[in-house]
Amino acid sequence: MSTAAGSEVGGAAGVLDGAPGVLDGATGVPDGIAVARAKVAGVRAAQAAWAALPVAERCDRLRAAGRHLLERSDELAALVCAETGKPLAEGYSAEVLGVADLFHYWCRKAPHLLAPRKGEIPALDLPKKTAWIERVPRGVVACISPWNFPVALPMRTLVPALAAGNGVVLKPSEWTPRSGVWLVERLRESLGGVVDVLEGDGAAGAALVEAGPDHVVFTGSTRTGRKVAVACAERGIACELELGGKDCAVVLDDCDVERAAAGIAWGIVMNAGQNCAAVERVAVHAGVADRFVPALRAALDRTRADVPGLVTPLQRAIVIRHIEDALGRGAELVIGGAPDGGGPVPPTLLRGVPHDAPAWADESFGPIAALDVGRDDDALVAAANDSRYGLGASVWGQDLARCREVAARLKVGMVWINNHSFTGALPDLPWVGVGESGSGITNSPEAMLHLTRPRLLLIDRSSAIEPWWYPYGDTMVGLMKVLIRRQQHGGLGATLAALKALHARNKVLKAHTGPRRG
Repeated sequence: MSTAAGSEVGGAAGVLDGAPGVLDGATGVPDGIAVARAKVAGVRAAQAAWAALPVAERCDRLRAAGRHLLERSDELAALVCAETGKPLAEGYSAEVLGVADLFHYWCRKAPHLLAPRKGEIPALDLPKKTAWIERVPRGVVACISPWNFPVALPMRTLVPALAAGNGVVLKPSEWTPRSGVWLVERLRESLGGVVDVLEGDGAAGAALVEAGPDHVVFTGSTRTGRKVAVACAERGIACELELGGKDCAVVLDDCDVERAAAGIAWGIVMNAGQNCAAVERVAVHAGVADRFVPALRAALDRTRADVPGLVTPLQRAIVIRHIEDALGRGAELVIGGAPDGGGPVPPTLLRGVPHDAPAWADESFGPIAALDVGRDDDALVAAANDSRYGLGASVWGQDLARCREVAARLKVGMVWINNHSFTGALPDLPWVGVGESGSGITNSPEAMLHLTRPRLLLIDRSSAIEPWWYPYGDTMVGLMKVLIRRQQHGGLGATLAALKALHARNKVLKAHTGPRRG
């Protein structure tokens, strides 16, 4: 999920481009970096003992931490709504409810996902050898999170990262700092110093990367995501980037018009459109447009009372600029429009927006959508794919086979048929994009693969000299050729030839090394 023009954009850009900051007189290190290094060092010191705990014990402690946090769920919902302006219903449904699911899911799944896996080793070629692939924690994970979902988004990283044995330093947005601080304070009351928080703007996020964590999970704008990727690459730090979106709802001519209109309206205005998977584009089949467009207009009109203002003034200015630019290029205003004075941006639908206009091409991150009409499924797919983003898309229709055919042609990381985007709250389902939406993964077992690293452990119980050791010679070459033929053709004859070549090779090795003791 992205902050299309949030503080992570400007703030992080300046520091990542080399702004020095204020120097600490004693160390000569910029103050922000010194603070970030202290946070990372403190979490790293606690992480070693945390990682050494058995997975089951870590999960028991996490369950207790989750219960402790959720005992104050009313306080958390009120806090996040005060910071973001979202309705209390969304505070519970989009922020707090999913937290309970995260603790339950990851504490149940982690022991299985982190269990060592036995590797396959051909016993005939490599006797008395056993291999295990272990999943070990990265170490210290830096989680740089935006303001649009200040609880749900960081917790999707915090809980599995901690279950895996990592420590975490959270850098919440400066627009919603209290939610992030509250979360970390509650977790520290149960888990101690294995988690910490670093407050500040984009410069603090840049300092956190500079401080040398082992893994970075960044959620924010595509522009800043590129800078984070470069900064991590320069330091050899693994990173996950969950960036912007410009989701399209594809409406087929056999859809349930009223249900599709209600679902797409929710997708446009939920959280005031401040959601990287918000519906920002709608591609409607010409055969249903005359019925669907009025239905969507009516559905959007019904949402007005539930749509809060945008969190940041800069975001509001961007959304208004997208609306005014589209209207200036001849788009039809179906509903809404730029607000008079300082009021909230109303739910807005624009028809006939040129595809090079920002309202179609760029992430708006507000309660607006651009609508296009296509003559057939091919035209709808072309419109949906006309984007440099690739997070999600939805297909609305009653012929599910047709819906799946359309879905298979969409260049996105997630496709929902007859619904949109709600799966971000389901921890077993991956949240992933392509293109300028980034390739980061949160939720699902696939996310655990990124929050850990594989470590190979091989145990060799053989006392023999290995046939590929020195000295080389004709028997070595002959053995390799026979083994290649056996791989190609198989069969008893090839196996017997391989055994014969191996015997000849072993005779040479024994003669070279002489008698061995034991």
